[in-house]
Amino acid sequence: MQGFDVDIRIPTSSLYVYKCANNDDLRGDIVGICARVGLHWYNFQKGSNLELMHVDKYNSRFCALMTYNITAEAVDPANDSRFTFQTCVTRATCQKDEDLRILTEVCRIKPKIQGTGDEIKRWNDEAIDDIYKGNLPEWISDDTLMSCSEQDHFYRVQESDIREHNWLQLYTEIASYSLWEGDMRLKSCVPLQIKNVLVRTREDFKSKEKLKAGNAIFYISFRGVNTPHGPPQDHRAIVRRTVDGIPGHVCLEFKCLLMDL
Repeated sequence: MQGFDVDIRIPTSSLYVYKCANNDDLRGDIVGICARVGLHWYNFQKGSNLELMHVDKYNSRFCALMTYNITAEAVDPANDSRFTFQTCVTRATCQKDEDLRILTEVCRIKPKIQGTGDEIKRWNDEAIDDIYKGNLPEWISDDTLMSCSEQDHFYRVQESDIREHNWLQLYTEIASYSLWEGDMRLKSCVPLQIKNVLVRTREDFKSKEKLKAGNAIFYISFRGVNTPHGPPQDHRAIVRRTVDGIPGHVCLEFKCLLMDL
């Protein structure tokens, strides 16, 4: 069952079961964010374009880290096909100067036969390139970029790329959430206007294809146009994406800075 199909609370375990009503809007809290991350990575690996409709249920397990086994409904907007989607996502301890760290272990369409389908596999940290380990990098300015000896590792994302890859908006929203978490829900921070994105990767991709790299760092400038307190505010976000080569696995680390501070 892997934690997805447990429907009762087990008193001696650390597993908690939650069933959601259809009108529960969880997209703005951590469970909804984890569901969106899991679906994003499924789409990224499968080349699909499923959209999250709502979360049906989730089981949470706390053992030093908070892990969510989420069952949700998704739709293919091209033909209105509906799917039951499952993802196992952990909100991990921040260790590398990040504000939020999320990693996935399963991203799948719910198997027809219970107990089958993609298994939850542990992360293989040794498979991650050392370049993407350690603390998140500092913000890179245009002046620094111009003098950088590795300019071929960078790509300045175009507006058409942002429209094509809507997960850039997701990354931006989560980065904003990581800054304001505890003070407000995500829906209080959106919409967000992406002003500039720079992607950096050592993987062998050219130009805009760098957006397809599993291991990459994104430098995102954006504006919060609907801030609940005061005028629109400019932000900078650093997002690091790493993979270990196991299908369904991605780690996202977020750091967000308020420019006015």
